[in-house]
Amino acid sequence: MRRGLISWSRDEVPPSVLEGRVARLQEEMHNADLGAMLVYTSFARPSAVAWLTHFVPYWNEALLVVFPTGAPVLLAAFSKRVHDWIRSVSHVGEVRSAPDLGRAAAAFLGEHLPKLLRIGVLELDALPWPVAEPIIKSEHGRALVDATGLFAAIRQPADEVEIRLARRAATIAGQALKAIPTGTKRASELLSVLERSARLDGAEEVLPRLAPDLRANATLRRLEGDALLGERYAVELSVAYKATWVRITRCVSTQAVPPSWCGAADRFVETVERLNEANLSLEPEVAGSVRPGKTVAWILETCRGSPPLSIVATGETPSPSALPGGSLACLALRLDLDDGPWLGGEPLILGSARQRSRLLI
Repeated sequence: MRRGLISWSRDEVPPSVLEGRVARLQEEMHNADLGAMLVYTSFARPSAVAWLTHFVPYWNEALLVVFPTGAPVLLAAFSKRVHDWIRSVSHVGEVRSAPDLGRAAAAFLGEHLPKLLRIGVLELDALPWPVAEPIIKSEHGRALVDATGLFAAIRQPADEVEIRLARRAATIAGQALKAIPTGTKRASELLSVLERSARLDGAEEVLPRLAPDLRANATLRRLEGDALLGERYAVELSVAYKATWVRITRCVSTQAVPPSWCGAADRFVETVERLNEANLSLEPEVAGSVRPGKTVAWILETCRGSPPLSIVATGETPSPSALPGGSLACLALRLDLDDGPWLGGEPLILGSARQRSRLLI
């Protein structure tokens, strides 16, 4: 269950922006001859419905139904007691109670759609079976088609509203990382500082991972218990603000910052600038390069569906599909330096043929 405050600032996210996103989806639905589009949302997969309506669930699940015209309808498996809250934080035409979400969706489609119209489903293969089964067994079961590609085609590049929200989320994460006390000895102390700073600054969700001792192991992981922090450690902080997620990674030294880390940071910036919509890969190491370190691993993530961040490309696999210039993404990079590993990660705006990629902040 989420613990941060979820609210809707109409100054930050105007209704017209949400309506414009829905209109883009409806245009693609018309081109694909879809009579409706189903978009599932839950605590773990909130991003597609949030992008269209600003609704983010604290818990439970819901299904957004988008028709070719008109405002979307939210079928919500929540108590009616929270319907007023749902309406206050989201921009939908109607909120319907649906304790049994799958059966309610099947009945709703039966009431509103002719049998012959196709129904697109975002991430059809990932639709939970208790939700999917009643729909598949209904008269509309044969009409279901996967519409993941259709949604992804309109999801990026990011609009200015999303970029501003991401910049705010990145600022929250950056301030939390700066709040780490110099003499922190244990992971529990570190995590409490990060959580307190980010929550008080307005974060809806805060997910940290640590490499407590870089000299022993540079793998970032969620800690179930406590751990002692080494002289050098790394922190990855994922933060959500108004349903927009960013991920930032920093190395921390309890002593003076190693000179090699400054060179690694410069190399990270150069790596960002090399990326663009036509090149979602890192160039091979350049012989005689004055920048320190060897690239061990890297990953580029973005939001194209229900998960907040999905992998676009890594050092081990080529990009499965193009990402247009102007897309909001997060790059994480690990270097092996002469004096040990270095990890860095930042959100960025992907460049195009005419413009370089740039860091968000």
